[in-house]
Amino acid sequence: MKDKQHLPGFTIVELLVVISIIALLVGILVPAVQKARDSAKVTQSKSNMHQVMIALQTYASDHNDRNFTTAPDNLSSGSRLGMGIETAINSLQVANTYPMGIKLGEYDGNGYIYFIGTPTWCGGETGGIAPYCFESGDTTSSTGKRGYGTWRYPNALQVAEYMEGKPLHDAYFSPKDTVPLKAIENCEDNSGSYCPTSAMHEVHSGADDIITSNMLGIPSSYCISPCLMYNPVVYQYYIEASLFPTDPMNSPRGFKPPTISQSKYPANKTWLMEHHWLQNLSANECSRRLSSMGTWFLDGDGCYDGCEPSHYNAHPDSEPVCVFVDGSVKTYMMNDFMIDSGLAVQDMPGPQRLGGLQIVNMTFDNENGYYADANEITDVRWTGHTHTKFGARGRDTISK
Repeated sequence: MKDKQHLPGFTIVELLVVISIIALLVGILVPAVQKARDSAKVTQSKSNMHQVMIALQTYASDHNDRNFTTAPDNLSSGSRLGMGIETAINSLQVANTYPMGIKLGEYDGNGYIYFIGTPTWCGGETGGIAPYCFESGDTTSSTGKRGYGTWRYPNALQVAEYMEGKPLHDAYFSPKDTVPLKAIENCEDNSGSYCPTSAMHEVHSGADDIITSNMLGIPSSYCISPCLMYNPVVYQYYIEASLFPTDPMNSPRGFKPPTISQSKYPANKTWLMEHHWLQNLSANECSRRLSSMGTWFLDGDGCYDGCEPSHYNAHPDSEPVCVFVDGSVKTYMMNDFMIDSGLAVQDMPGPQRLGGLQIVNMTFDNENGYYADANEITDVRWTGHTHTKFGARGRDTISK
């Protein structure tokens, strides 16, 4: 008879060793898998931005090489020079015609086109027409949103017509940009090209509250450089010639967008950029710093029902995916942008050096440009992309 006390099997020590080995392997593999997934999402974002860039290029080629804008070229010319933007728009707006501004698309197949514009039934927002709304002066948001404007909307229908006519096309949203993706997750059942927000429901009777956001229209994850939408005169900075940044409404050509060929440094000037801090994120997806600053992003008719992610320039470790004017797509760390700006100072004439590659003293805008009061704690003061010195003729990086 066989001795039952000597049956083949694993001892408790052997089982513990096997479990320890498995746990070790999992500990090694899981971070690698997560890193691979993260890398895949960044790659997808690069692909998305390339598609959006092609749509913007196609738009430009169909409009005499001029970059996308919704503002009329003559908005600040003639008798409107020096007017407040809303007054100027009203003087151009002929009664009972299509409003000017961001086209959002057709809702539920009924042929109605939503806009973001100045009439009450379009939300009463000059930011649907102005490329970028400054803090003061004549080119401001009619609802008080500094930094709002068409630069946030490469998914306006005017451009989305080259993206299968879909302002909510998948390519307009980074796979890592979870907040807006959550906001539009119920839009798949919408048969139209646009999915109205709750704000749109308030001004258009009959629309369903599909998106739970109090922002007037969901912008893309990617934002256009306003410097490629405003005439370079807005960002001029030649101190010796007494040429300083000019409010668009104070220049007769302020709203005439530059052509792509006007970019003097195509490999160094950003065209598109991920708007939110997505790479190397160490904070909550809803910015805690923004919540204590009382910005429009959270107050009143701000974004995403009280959740506004930190912006691309909220931290030195932020590494947004960028498209440059020459078509190159890459990630570029915010700290490197700031270093480049500092290095460029060496090549600038003495009076021109302040701010490096960016304008930091526009008299009609916050002295630190676009940063939504989020990065006072981290001391990030990079305001390129939106406030690039010399506008389309300037640069945000330097060639290494």
